[in-house]
Amino acid sequence: MYAESPPLSDDYPENEVDASNLDAEWAPFARVHRLIESISGRLLSKNAPFSGERLSIKQRIFRTLARFFVPVFVGAGLTIAWQYYGHEMLKSWAPSWLLPASPPGPPVTSAELQAQLKPMALDLAILSRSVDHLAASQDQLARQEDQLKQAFATLQAAERDIDQKIFALAPAAPRPAHSLPKLPQAPEQ
Repeated sequence: MYAESPPLSDDYPENEVDASNLDAEWAPFARVHRLIESISGRLLSKNAPFSGERLSIKQRIFRTLARFFVPVFVGAGLTIAWQYYGHEMLKSWAPSWLLPASPPGPPVTSAELQAQLKPMALDLAILSRSVDHLAASQDQLARQEDQLKQAFATLQAAERDIDQKIFALAPAAPRPAHSLPKLPQAPEQ
C-alpha cells in the first residue's frame, strides 16, 4: 500500500522536523526515561514471575509466611493496644452514633439508685419463687407419670393372666375328622 506513512497533519509535514533540535529539547526527559528503564529492568529481573522465571522454594516459602504473619502481627498489636487503652481508644476513634449514649442529666446518687433498684429486687425475688414452684410442680408430674406407668404395667400383666386362665378353662375345640373336600380346578390349556 503506502511506502511511507502519510503526514499526521498538513500544518506539520514530516520532512520539516529537525531531529537534532528534538534531542536538545528532550534531553532532561531522556535521562529520566533512562533512569526509569534501568530501575524497572532491575525490578523485573528480581521479580521472577514477570521475567518468566520461577521463584526458588525458599523465596516462595518466605513470601507465603510473610503474607500470613504480617496480618497476624498487626492483629496481635491491635489486640494489645485495645487491652492497654481500652474503652478510651474506642471513644476517640469511633463515630459518636456508634457508641452507646450516656444518660442525660446529673449523676444518680446511691439513695436514688437504691430507690430505683428496690422494685426490681422485689420482682426478681417473685420470679425466683415462681421458678422454684415450677420446678417442684415438674418433679411432682414426673413422679405421677412414673406411678401411671407402673399401674398400666400392672393392668397389662393382670389382663395377660386372665387371658391365660380363660384359655386354660375353655374346652378344646373338636378337630374335624376329615378335611374339607378340594374344589375341582379348571383344566389347564
